[in-house]
Amino acid sequence: MDIIIPNDSCHPIEQKLAAIRYFTNGINTYSLDNTEKQAETNVVKQTVNNNKFDTSILNRINGGKTKREKDSQKIRWAKFTYCGKETRMVTKLFKNTNVKVAYRTKNNLGKLLIPQKTPKPDK
Repeated sequence: MDIIIPNDSCHPIEQKLAAIRYFTNGINTYSLDNTEKQAETNVVKQTVNNNKFDTSILNRINGGKTKREKDSQKIRWAKFTYCGKETRMVTKLFKNTNVKVAYRTKNNLGKLLIPQKTPKPDK
């Protein structure tokens, strides 16, 4: 559990925080006694620290609200390839609309596992 997307990588913050949110939800969801809960919290803090995050991010995640849409309007989604802060600036235009933004990256496992084609010699 020690390796997650590091804070200094070029991924959207939502993807970087997904694993941290998953781990903290597990601590709060499972019935653990105080000793077990503290031990799990320490492991998550160590993981967060090893991946160059400030451990104060745990307080923000734990204090966050569950995601429920307050409006009954149909929510639409737009997908953007994340390239850095420029993508974030463009997607801020959708902040006060009923369009939610999802990010993706080009550097995924499927692209890394595709065998490289070697050129055939010219006959």
